[in-house]
Amino acid sequence: MENQELHYLTYDPRAILNDMLDAYFAAGGKGIYPGDEKEILLQGMLQMFVQSFAGIDNALRMGTLRYAVRDYLDVIGENRDCARIEATAAKSEITITAAASEEGATIPEGTAVTSDGTLIWLTDEDVEIDPAGGNYTVGITCAETGEKGNGLLNGTPMQFVAAMSVSCVLACSESAAGGLNREKDEAYRERIRRHGLAETNAGPRELYESIAMAADSQIIDAKALNGGAGIVNVYLLLDEDAVSADIIAKVEAALNDETVRPLTDTVVVAECTDLSYTIEVQYQAGTSVNEEAIAQAIAEYQEWQENEIGKAFNPDMLKALMYQAGAVRVIFTENSSFDGGACEYTAIAANERCSGTISAEVITA
Repeated sequence: MENQELHYLTYDPRAILNDMLDAYFAAGGKGIYPGDEKEILLQGMLQMFVQSFAGIDNALRMGTLRYAVRDYLDVIGENRDCARIEATAAKSEITITAAASEEGATIPEGTAVTSDGTLIWLTDEDVEIDPAGGNYTVGITCAETGEKGNGLLNGTPMQFVAAMSVSCVLACSESAAGGLNREKDEAYRERIRRHGLAETNAGPRELYESIAMAADSQIIDAKALNGGAGIVNVYLLLDEDAVSADIIAKVEAALNDETVRPLTDTVVVAECTDLSYTIEVQYQAGTSVNEEAIAQAIAEYQEWQENEIGKAFNPDMLKALMYQAGAVRVIFTENSSFDGGACEYTAIAANERCSGTISAEVITA
């Protein structure tokens, strides 16, 4: 029963059918045989009852933070003044090198460009091309939201989707960044839970952390710590493409609102300190080596280890995940280390996080 999910309405279709049969016979009904019209009628009614019970149970579950998903979770978050972080589109820049022409041209805002014919980008403003030609720079925004746009790299050749009246050569002049997927249910659920005390301005740790996380979608984690009398230190873990100064300014503005903190608090915001690790791992598998599964295990470990401030360095978790992926032997080489020391379980400070690299090699004996 410990792992059984909570249901507000439980039912047994067989028990319901037996009750229906008892009521039918008590009312003077005659024998029922498989396939006759009375049996088909009762089975049809049973399905209606089961679907009704299931619908009521699901409706009740969707009203709880623990089980709500998708739009139902959005409603819970909105009722607690904690909206979901929506997807954002990646942004970049292109350089337009235009040839000389008789009249020049105007490239209007919203002109579509692409590098691969699949992902479309739109220009952010009008570009006036002089008859003498020349180089022009304009910002572009991905037509689709999400992380897929972040793959556009500086120097990538591009082209207009539709033909233009002037001859131009296009190239990406700034690697794309800022594209983020819509906040997933589990991450949103946890943020709502941490935001639960948002109606008070007494300054609880969970409130500071939740407000900080909501300030920008490029914040992966936030940790509020007591910095002494009247001082609250808030440490941020940012996406690698984030501009830290801009995000720190956003968080400072959000946390210094008088509806968020007591007047006596001074909030100091900074990035967390990175502690570096290097792991060189050798592994042995059975008759066949599923390198894709091993790579997935390594990626899962790095996400687990690096996306939370204050989490102890625990390389044993990497070994466990690799064993689950099919390895039968996992060895860390002598080149593996953490913060200049041994590659072993190490507790870290509450304002630090672990970040590093992992290389893997298959061994045959």
